[in-house]
Amino acid sequence: MASNINSTSIDATYPVAGQDNNSQGFRDNFNIIKSNFATAKTEIETLQTDTAKKNTNNNFAGNEINGALFRNNYIKQYSNGTKDTDFSLSVTAGNFQTVTIGADVTITLDDWSQQNNALESVVVSLVRSGGARSVTWATNGGTIKKTSDFDSPVTLTSTVDPLIVEFFTYDKGSTVFARKIGQFS
Repeated sequence: MASNINSTSIDATYPVAGQDNNSQGFRDNFNIIKSNFATAKTEIETLQTDTAKKNTNNNFAGNEINGALFRNNYIKQYSNGTKDTDFSLSVTAGNFQTVTIGADVTITLDDWSQQNNALESVVVSLVRSGGARSVTWATNGGTIKKTSDFDSPVTLTSTVDPLIVEFFTYDKGSTVFARKIGQFS
């Protein structure tokens, strides 16, 4: 962003030492300085609003980041707690989510991004409480396509060893691909 502050309009040679100076020159320089302060204020406020910050969350609103080298970054984890009834799993809560299933439920994948040309994914870790539990999957406004080893419904058999599944879409959730990563023990 180029600055609109005009520093060249100020008459740096005014006032002239040792002579009677017209007050108009003072007024002109003052008005230019005042105008530049107003411009600087506007530009600083724009920077405060429209730039990435280190001290708060940032939303890049679908703008691309190119040529970045990421190091020591993390994926957001979110715990859904224990669920005993059908519920929506918001993919915006985190890219890795955990759920303890306390009854047979349907989990509806929800809040897929409406960003064009974006691949979005969520990995879900499932364990059960109590006896064996069945989980049926749905997606809000789309269709789920599963790999051949992805059971429907999925049966959870462990209270400690999670079943990990992954869902991803490239078309805003119209088609959601599902694959079972595996049971981890």
